[in-house]
Amino acid sequence: MSSLSLRAVLRHIFVHNFSLKFIAAVLTLALYIWVSEDRETVVASFAPVRIVVPENQVLVSDPLDRVKVTIRGRWSDINRFDPSNLEPIRLDLTPADSDSIVTISGNMVRVPPGLRVVSIEPSSMYVELEPEAQRVVPIIPQTTGEPQSSYVVEGVDVTPGRVTIRGPRSRLERINSVQTEPVDVGNRSESFERNVQLRVEDGLVRVEYDSRISVRVRIGSELITRTLDDVPITGVNTSLDVNISPATTSVTVRGPRGLVEALDPDVVRAEIDLSDEDRRPPGTFSKTVAIQNLPPGVEMTRVYPDRFRVITTER
Repeated sequence: MSSLSLRAVLRHIFVHNFSLKFIAAVLTLALYIWVSEDRETVVASFAPVRIVVPENQVLVSDPLDRVKVTIRGRWSDINRFDPSNLEPIRLDLTPADSDSIVTISGNMVRVPPGLRVVSIEPSSMYVELEPEAQRVVPIIPQTTGEPQSSYVVEGVDVTPGRVTIRGPRSRLERINSVQTEPVDVGNRSESFERNVQLRVEDGLVRVEYDSRISVRVRIGSELITRTLDDVPITGVNTSLDVNISPATTSVTVRGPRGLVEALDPDVVRAEIDLSDEDRRPPGTFSKTVAIQNLPPGVEMTRVYPDRFRVITTER
């Protein structure tokens, strides 16, 4: 074939119907790019977790608030999907789930057609349920600061005096009272009243009250001293039989006249903590005493005698 004939053939191939051939080449290139870019890909996001607890039960284990969800699909489908809008995963617990592992599976996550969930982290949650209970406990008012010089807090009254708390039964057994937020008595010389909130340290325990909690602080200036004789000594925090000698003590207290004169000697308790001795073999010990149940504003100034012989024996 001569060079002239070869040139004519090449001209026919590349020049004849050039516009149609150019369009076909562009479409072929676009299709190739689209097919190559629309390959499968993955995206990760977080889905909130909504836990439904059975009636009269409380979840005491740590709950999950969200999980990491990995989703796979074609790039074009992923591009049309907003992973931040994942619907909450609903976990309906039953009493049978208590003290067990609950699985979180991919079919709990709703995704558009063409996409699929390939992993969830974490994929399970430990569940511990307890029966819900309620209990009525006293409200203990709290104060902070000191009144003006020569003035003292004679007493603190709270209305109402008791409140209902609700929560896991095991937690309620450890709560004997609920405290108010502190009421500042700093630089005060007259009695006053404040509305306050209640404080509960346990996040699983809630306080049920509809009315306001009112604290009245009574401030006075006169202080007196009083001695309470023959206060019985009690050994506490022990499972052993206890013999204490001497069996009583005298307690001298000081405080505002109204409080000290109204103090009931039968309410004041002299206790010896035997928790350490309870872990030892029975024997004879020398112990000091702690005075309990003195009202706010009344302080102990003297205990006599202040040391006692304690003999423990097996029951």
